[in-house]
Amino acid sequence: MKKRSDFFGLAILTVVLSYALTVGATFNGILDPSFHPLSLGLMSLLAGGWLVLHWRNKWRWHRTSLDTVFLLWMLAFAVSLVGNTDAWRRIAIGLWYVGLYIGIWYLLHDLLANRAINRVVIIDALLIAGFVITLLGFVQLKMWLQQVAASGAFIMPPRPVSVFGNPNFLSDFLIVIIPLTLSRWYMARAMPIKVLLAAYALMQLGLLFLTSSRGAWIGIAIGLVLWFWLVASRNERLTRTRIRAWWQDQSPRLKGFAVVVAVAGILGAAGIGLYLLRSLNDPGRSSDLRGEIYTAAVQLFAEKPLTGQGLFTFGRGLVRLPGINPDKPHSHAHDLPLQIAAELGIVGLAALVITLYVAYRTTRRNWQASTAQGRLLLAGSLAAVVSVGVHQLTDVPIMMPALALSGLIALILALAPAEPEAVAPSWSRFGHPVEMVGIWVLLIVSGFWNSGVYQQYVDVLAQAEKTNEYRQAAEDLQPVIDADPNLSLYYLQQGMLYGMAASRGDTQAAQSGIAAYEQFIQLDPGYAVAWANLAVLHWQLGDREVAVDALQQATRLDGAEWNLQALLGRYAASMGNEDAANAAYTEALRLYPDASLYTELEPFAEAHPETVDATKMTVTARVVHLLAEGQVDEAKMVWAAQPLPASAPKLVIDSLLALASGDVDMAATALSKAELLVGTPVEQAWVHLGKARMAQAIGSSDLADQELLAAEQSLVQKPLATDDITLINIAYAQFLQVALERQYLPQVDYRTDPVLIYLLDRSGSE
Repeated sequence: MKKRSDFFGLAILTVVLSYALTVGATFNGILDPSFHPLSLGLMSLLAGGWLVLHWRNKWRWHRTSLDTVFLLWMLAFAVSLVGNTDAWRRIAIGLWYVGLYIGIWYLLHDLLANRAINRVVIIDALLIAGFVITLLGFVQLKMWLQQVAASGAFIMPPRPVSVFGNPNFLSDFLIVIIPLTLSRWYMARAMPIKVLLAAYALMQLGLLFLTSSRGAWIGIAIGLVLWFWLVASRNERLTRTRIRAWWQDQSPRLKGFAVVVAVAGILGAAGIGLYLLRSLNDPGRSSDLRGEIYTAAVQLFAEKPLTGQGLFTFGRGLVRLPGINPDKPHSHAHDLPLQIAAELGIVGLAALVITLYVAYRTTRRNWQASTAQGRLLLAGSLAAVVSVGVHQLTDVPIMMPALALSGLIALILALAPAEPEAVAPSWSRFGHPVEMVGIWVLLIVSGFWNSGVYQQYVDVLAQAEKTNEYRQAAEDLQPVIDADPNLSLYYLQQGMLYGMAASRGDTQAAQSGIAAYEQFIQLDPGYAVAWANLAVLHWQLGDREVAVDALQQATRLDGAEWNLQALLGRYAASMGNEDAANAAYTEALRLYPDASLYTELEPFAEAHPETVDATKMTVTARVVHLLAEGQVDEAKMVWAAQPLPASAPKLVIDSLLALASGDVDMAATALSKAELLVGTPVEQAWVHLGKARMAQAIGSSDLADQELLAAEQSLVQKPLATDDITLINIAYAQFLQVALERQYLPQVDYRTDPVLIYLLDRSGSE
């Protein structure tokens, strides 16, 4: 270190970034209120300490390249807010984080401008914090290695997520630190440091590969090309003439090696490109999903081209659009320009274009003014910014504050000038200090207020899960609602709690639940789950016509959910409307042919075989159905034609096929391997099912009954346990708050895994 202050700066910044990137600014730290006092306290100390240092050391305030741009963004936010006052509370959530990023921008820029910290210190702190994140990503592969070793079968490795909960989020962080690591590696003089940084970069690249994040791969490819170009041209000696002369001076052996490397690189790029194209058909990652989300963004922009729908409201708009059926509620458009268009309209797009222009102009000026050593740091920073920017064209992981923070650091390193310009004396004396203090005071005060209300809300939910006193919990939520009446999520959770009490026969709770859901729908009318729960409460109270209307609205909003169609069929049948019931059941089977295995729908499917397209059933469902029909050879052919990766359910099916062929030994071997891969209660139920079938095959009926009972017990869940895990994104990603894991009331009879239920039902009768 050149001076002692660098050491203290590195230590403080490393601690802050380590906490923020691993806990505080991740969804874990945001959703868990127990972290809020520490996070807000740390923010208070940092902002207060910075302002005190600035005042005591008589630092000067300096201009930043984005000062004017920030004003344009503020205009976009203001216009959008005025045009969408009905969503102001959700917009306020987004504005708080925007304010935080602006505050961090000015804090770090001021420290750099006044030489209190330098770029190397910031990069080193980020890389040190990133090492733990990278290491945890590899640690998560430990269980996979154990399963491969135990089962003796190759299993595709899971996509690591580290502390971020999503492989695309992890990849976004990695493409920030990879170019910065390379720049520090190039700058290092001591060989041990150089070796360590090289190993670190290889770890990052390997982990990035394992994430299978297509957008991040494209981003880092472009970023690394830019990095190599900038590093090679930093001394302004990279010209066509010099390159040609250098090439002519090389030996034939070296030229041959270079050609081989180039060909290998082209083939590798082609292979990756082929993989990317094939992955567009992977379930859950298909191009169709993004196509629908992009279409939704365009539709939302077309509705309000000037103002947009409001900051942080894309998820709210997405769920209400007819004909748009993504597989889960998304909070972003998977493309940053489309996101800005949908939420902030033309003014936001203008701000984006001007921001890109100012950023390009600033980085060009910084490059020209930098020394060769400074350009090495700029190369890493610019490559990181470009990598992340490209990634945001296919995904928007910077929705997570931790990733926005890492990207913001790279942007500051790229745009902060080596010789900053001081602001006007009058503004420096009064305006700028008031502006900086005002931003941080507003952030911290509002943050503590929101955290207090949120903590009370979380305590109520935790108590409900602990005691199952649902009506009391719903009533305990009322003070939270009174404190923050425009946050619609609170009504949604209150409706769920009242509805759970109603499922026990409490008709007064059903009435209160209806009132809560109606309040939610008034604020956020686009969520199918709210309409479905509202429908079953009306049905419970005998309001059949109202219930059917609400359920039909739910099916219009979520046309891909077969369970709602099945429920609509039951309602229509109970009302004597056979045509409507048949239409609903037909639609349920069209959406999910596997549902024909359920006891309720099986008679309808048998009576109307044209409603089930067997070719669209999952391979597991087809094989199980063929086995039940005694078509063992056909089942084996189907199973062999579409091999699945090793898993407990897959190996249990292997065992069932072996038993159907009379090969008990092979069935036992498959079951023993399946036991080694059990990781969830459902997988445990599959293994118990396999053991029950094995016991039946060897004539041990008592053991078979015990195993079937164990399978059923494995499937028993707590009353508030998850039913549709994807819907938790409504609370987590669209409100940045926790919620009850259960989404549908028990009266909806929401069901999954029909194959396992089918096998269990038939095993009991055999």
